[in-house]
Amino acid sequence: MISIALIFARGLGFFVYRLKQPAVIGEIIAGIILGGIIALFFSGQIFHFSNWVIKPPVLSFQSTEFNLLAEIGIIFLLFISGLETSVSNLKRTGKASALIAIGGVAAPLILGVFSGLLLDLPFVESLTIGLVLVATSVGVTARTLLDLDVLDSEVGSTVLGAAVIDDVIGIILLAFVLGIESLNDAVWIGLRIAIFFLVFLYIALKLIDKILKLGEKIHLPKAFLSIALSILFIYSFFADKAGISGIIGAFIAGLLIGTNVRSSKIVDDVKSIGYGFFIPIFFVWIGTKLWEENEAWDASSLSFILILSTVLIIIGIVGKLLGCGITAKISGMSNIESVQVGVAMIPRMELALIIVTAAISNDFIPREFAHEILASTILLTIITTLITPILIKATFKNNA
Repeated sequence: MISIALIFARGLGFFVYRLKQPAVIGEIIAGIILGGIIALFFSGQIFHFSNWVIKPPVLSFQSTEFNLLAEIGIIFLLFISGLETSVSNLKRTGKASALIAIGGVAAPLILGVFSGLLLDLPFVESLTIGLVLVATSVGVTARTLLDLDVLDSEVGSTVLGAAVIDDVIGIILLAFVLGIESLNDAVWIGLRIAIFFLVFLYIALKLIDKILKLGEKIHLPKAFLSIALSILFIYSFFADKAGISGIIGAFIAGLLIGTNVRSSKIVDDVKSIGYGFFIPIFFVWIGTKLWEENEAWDASSLSFILILSTVLIIIGIVGKLLGCGITAKISGMSNIESVQVGVAMIPRMELALIIVTAAISNDFIPREFAHEILASTILLTIITTLITPILIKATFKNNA
């Protein structure tokens, strides 16, 4: 199953990449195709052809082993995000990026929650929809701005800073929400998050540099990488035990290691392990989860997915345009620059999928709503990823 998943993921990922779109779209589509094939032909059916009786083996992408690999993929994805988050760049873009990030989080979150409630979804599911709309996929925007040679402009630098900050805010909100079982838990989970950040930040400042130095003294192949990965899983373990979620610990570990000058020695190796194996498995797993409860795919379910995904796409676009555009204007940018910032913050991808799958895996979303919200999130990521480069090029045409 793993071999099939990797072959399909890399094959379709490469095909989509040749179309100048993120490979992750192809990997998700690979999961949807494989999940459909398994549901139709390898879930216990018996086929009769003339006098022949064919009973294919029962296969599943929802086994404990495959789920474990997918969860490690999420951990690697957040760890890499942390490693590549430049604290110095965040300081350079300063108040403008922070203000734009706050606007870009608040507007989609509020609109998402209210839209879910208007669609008669319970508050928990509505809150998940709001969280899904929070984070920007910086990869899509960065590639397009680079193609237009405006990545290092004021707008480009501000957008990159804001995208990173709203990712961080989204991760913190996810940790906060997953730990709340009732309103009385709000203060307690907030305290736990603060304690976790402070304790492990202190440990990092005191010990990580010394631990990483140890990796240089151990004269074994990739010893430095082994130590960095040990730190990753230790942080993930204690974050999970603290009730925050292991992926939050992974992001913090990446963020802290990334500030160390020695981190450049492991980034390529970590990416090779993550993108070469675990991360594609995660995105295939997301696609296959659409078929986890295939008996629920009826006309009513499909029509609700169409309505919900349409609402998500509209709100996803409008929320970023308003939230980021208005705050960009407040921070001193011109009208056209404010529109450019709003447009550049539209795409959703990895973190939106991480948020919805984490909510499902932690039983934050009841199973009867899970596949509709997941399907709508996948459509949101694909559509916003496809339209953003077109919109960016249109708003930057006078800059070219």
